[in-house]
Amino acid sequence: DSYHPNSCSKRMNAQSLHACGSPIHGRWRHKTCHQPFGLRHVGQKHPCLSTQAFPRAAAATVNPTAASRTPLAAAATSTSTASTTTSRPCTTSDSCAAEPYEPVRVLDERTAPDALRDISTLILDCDGVLWRGNDIIRNAPEALRVFRAQGKRLLFVTNNSSKSRAAYAEKFRSLGLQVAPEEIVSSSYCAAAYLSSLGFGTQGTAAPAQEGGNNSSSSSNSNSNSGDSSTSSNRGKKVLLLGWTGVEEELREAGIPFIGGRNFELPPLHDIEAMKQLQVDPSIGAVVVGWDPLFSYSRLVYASVCLRELPGCLLVATNTDCADHIGGGRMAPGTGGLVAAVEVAAGVRAVNVAKGGEWLLPYLCRTYNLEPSRTAIIGDRMDTDIVLGRQGGLRTCLPLTGVTTRHQLAALPPGERPDVVVPGVAALAGLAC
Repeated sequence: DSYHPNSCSKRMNAQSLHACGSPIHGRWRHKTCHQPFGLRHVGQKHPCLSTQAFPRAAAATVNPTAASRTPLAAAATSTSTASTTTSRPCTTSDSCAAEPYEPVRVLDERTAPDALRDISTLILDCDGVLWRGNDIIRNAPEALRVFRAQGKRLLFVTNNSSKSRAAYAEKFRSLGLQVAPEEIVSSSYCAAAYLSSLGFGTQGTAAPAQEGGNNSSSSSNSNSNSGDSSTSSNRGKKVLLLGWTGVEEELREAGIPFIGGRNFELPPLHDIEAMKQLQVDPSIGAVVVGWDPLFSYSRLVYASVCLRELPGCLLVATNTDCADHIGGGRMAPGTGGLVAAVEVAAGVRAVNVAKGGEWLLPYLCRTYNLEPSRTAIIGDRMDTDIVLGRQGGLRTCLPLTGVTTRHQLAALPPGERPDVVVPGVAALAGLAC
């Protein structure tokens, strides 16, 4: 009856060990991208191409209950039975040392449309599905028109927090895609919606705890305000924002007061005396971490002091993506790295309100009256898009126009691959890619 501390709803198997030293259900999983792997991969490189070696799966047994109480900092310590090398962020190179399973079946424009014949709602990722950077993917606008003509409802769900829904609607228009702001669910909007559900701001609704999905049993200073009767006291509290314009605009729209953001100016906090004299705003009730190109040690200090010293202060992540493609074969650090820094510094676990976390799917089902059996998700990332689909039994479709390659899919057992793989989103509409 114990559960993995990292926001995992599945029961743990004490005979299976997470690469970070914590138990996890079913099979071994890579510590960075969380993809499962089996004994056949021992000593080989993971399909995500991290240099994190596969730990040897000797009879490593841990106490699940004790592990769930382990402070966050201890999760980074490997056990003596798991031999690992220094880890690096996931990449997306096509080379892979693991011997692939059976070939991946990729449907084309003649066969792919049948996969959506009984689907009434499509959840679409954006970058890697509809566009790459500022370049539209071939026939993506035409595919959306076909889906609408078929009577399918479209929702555009992105983990990118740099823009608000209104700003995303403008980007859609600039690329020739007609999408209303109400059809867009950005992680910046999700952060504001989650806080509103806890009673923050003028639109606070004080939603039940289970909708927050705040798992903090392994934290030394837990996010304990995620949905009990104390949510009523969140009205009037401020948010400390380590983020950019997208979250700023959505917090204002929800009537949630905040400090920080782009104009968050702090004195240098690089010595002990400066840290000891730091005074934080006592009305702060939550710290929100999003994409923040001005993230600094001073901001990290301020956030960690709030989370450690202000009773009930919550930590909210707009997403935990480790890296993003920026073109030319280069990866840029994602918001996940910033979230991890705050988690470690403050000793708490963040609530991830985006794809890959547990809060988003119930929110989408409740807000848009989704029927999981008639809903499909189209996305290019296994760790966010496909995870969201599997959380609710949605049909999962992965176009090969984004970060996940056919070679990486071939390294996964067939049962762990997306339901449908296509060369591009247009194939699902019967169009050439």
